[in-house]
Amino acid sequence: MTDRPDCRKLTLSLHPEEYESLRVVAFQRKTSMAGVARELVRELLEDGDDIRDGLKVLEDKGDTTDWETFRGRLAGQPG
Repeated sequence: MTDRPDCRKLTLSLHPEEYESLRVVAFQRKTSMAGVARELVRELLEDGDDIRDGLKVLEDKGDTTDWETFRGRLAGQPG
């Protein structure tokens, strides 16, 4: 992906070991460090969407419980 008018730029500061790890991954994938960073951001955002969707489904179904009730059920106590 190259610079596009509908994209925003971001300056990112990394610790030296993070920078080196990102550089190695980019080299292994034969892409740029920015490309790897964009891919990671997309994956993170998609994972967040998936988690929110899953929690919404559970909430709608009423299949959620609090931690204390869950622990009690594991211990054989009625909920």
